[in-house]
Amino acid sequence: MLVYFVRKRRDVPFGWIFLMFSAFIIACGTTHLMNVWTLWHPTYWLSGFIKAITAFVSVLTAIELFPLIPKALALPSPAQLAKEIAERKRTEEVLRESEQRWQLALRGNNDGIWDWNVKTNEVFFSTRWKQMLGYAEHEISHHLDESLMRVHPDDLNSVIAAVQNHFSRTTPFYTNEHRFLCKDGTYKWILDRGQALWDENGNVVRMVGSHTDITERKQAEETLSNLLGQLEGIVEQRTLELTQINYSLQTEITERQRIEKALRESEQQFRAAFHQAAVGIAHVGINGQFLLVNQKLCDIVGYRSQEVQLLSFQEITHPDDLENDLKYINQMLAGDISNYSLEKRYFRKNGSIVWINITVSLMRELSGEPKYFISVIEDISDRKQSHEQIQASLLEKEVLLKEIYHRVKNNLQVVSSLLNLQSAYIKDTEDMVIFQQSQQRIASMALVHEKMYQSPDLAKINLNEYVQDLVSSLCTCYELNIDTIAININVDDGILLGLDTAIPCSLIIHELVSNSLKHAFAEGRLGEINIEIKNTSLNEISLVVRDNGIGLPSNFDFQDTASLGWELIDALSSQLSGDITINSDIGVEFKINFPLV
Repeated sequence: MLVYFVRKRRDVPFGWIFLMFSAFIIACGTTHLMNVWTLWHPTYWLSGFIKAITAFVSVLTAIELFPLIPKALALPSPAQLAKEIAERKRTEEVLRESEQRWQLALRGNNDGIWDWNVKTNEVFFSTRWKQMLGYAEHEISHHLDESLMRVHPDDLNSVIAAVQNHFSRTTPFYTNEHRFLCKDGTYKWILDRGQALWDENGNVVRMVGSHTDITERKQAEETLSNLLGQLEGIVEQRTLELTQINYSLQTEITERQRIEKALRESEQQFRAAFHQAAVGIAHVGINGQFLLVNQKLCDIVGYRSQEVQLLSFQEITHPDDLENDLKYINQMLAGDISNYSLEKRYFRKNGSIVWINITVSLMRELSGEPKYFISVIEDISDRKQSHEQIQASLLEKEVLLKEIYHRVKNNLQVVSSLLNLQSAYIKDTEDMVIFQQSQQRIASMALVHEKMYQSPDLAKINLNEYVQDLVSSLCTCYELNIDTIAININVDDGILLGLDTAIPCSLIIHELVSNSLKHAFAEGRLGEINIEIKNTSLNEISLVVRDNGIGLPSNFDFQDTASLGWELIDALSSQLSGDITINSDIGVEFKINFPLV
């Protein structure tokens, strides 16, 4: 029975003494049995041998038992064990409550937490840290490489440098913004912050920090920066053109520059407000009463701490937002959701309204009963105001650019009309042709500005639509008979050109198609003209104008031709940084490859 007890209770200390007692008891019992046995069978040698074994076991047990007595006396009594167990339970309850409060605060703050053991390179990553990157709990091991291998290669050196600067105490805190690889292959911008712990020898033994997802902020900054750069480039180009066409637009250009400056100042204010935004934290009772608030929240609502604790969140919430807030609270109390975030309005002490972004989590008792709410409050009033200002400013700029394109088109049409009036006094046929060609060139440029005005983004035109309209206009001017000459247009979809590329390209097409219509099909000859524009690579356009007409003279030299049209083609191709190729085996094929800027 003692052997069975020792085998079942391997956690009992001094188990070997029980085995010795088992051997002693068995030996004693065997000795008594032998005494009875020798009454009938005189096997005294065997009986004496068993007695010797019994004596040996009993002496050995006594010797081993002597040093065991102090250890046995040192074992705690049942009362002491009960006291220690009760104390341990109280400690575990306090720890569980503290851990639960800490986890709820982390979820409310929406940041990921990491804890790095510098000596072993083991890193604890919180659940939110992994969820932020799209990973489940088991998919990330607790090792430093799990973090470093996901840092964008271009940002890795800056991360290492920031950590080294903090370890050398050059910087009081570790902070760095870099890109982090998610499970789906995309990158997120992360604000990484941490604080190291040094031992008595000045060596870093540990560093704890947090991950904050700032992807939306980075995207907003990049979008605003790109938009400002694009707007500045467009404004500079249009300013030069408007100065050459009409000095009366100078007042509008000055106003536009003033608007751009105001937009940059507004963007700077928005960025400063974003980085310096105060975050309030409060413990709120189930009935809505504020139990504990920090100074940040007091600054947001304009009350002192003691005044806020006399209020409930229902009293300072805007009536239009209260119903939505209470709906989420009831869902959280019912266990349908664990936390929620929303934007709503608070009444400040002076009666004004402040916009806030609030994230709420529920603290529960060990029994599961609701205890109190933990709320994280962020003042977003400046962000709301900045967003409205940016939207208004962008709308003003769109209206201004449309007005610029419209006026440029009208001015070019006025010039074309003046040429048309002047042509009435021209008697010479060649001069009349020159005037008409000038009118057509001006019309092609006016068509570019008209397409710019109609374009959704106001910066580029769809080349396919433009070429269709340009060729249709030329056919009307030359009174083209579609039964004798067919014009085929093949332009890749999605080719968008800016103004500085669209105008030279349009004039080149105008000159080449005009030459084919005038010279390629003499005496009513049948034929066709093909216009092909292809996007041959990522940043190159191929423009081909081909006819099957009579072709060029055998001694034709493109570089040595005294023709305004050919000079324009050469100059405009150089302006586009294009390479010209002419093939006159069958008809004439003009090809230019130019980069798409």
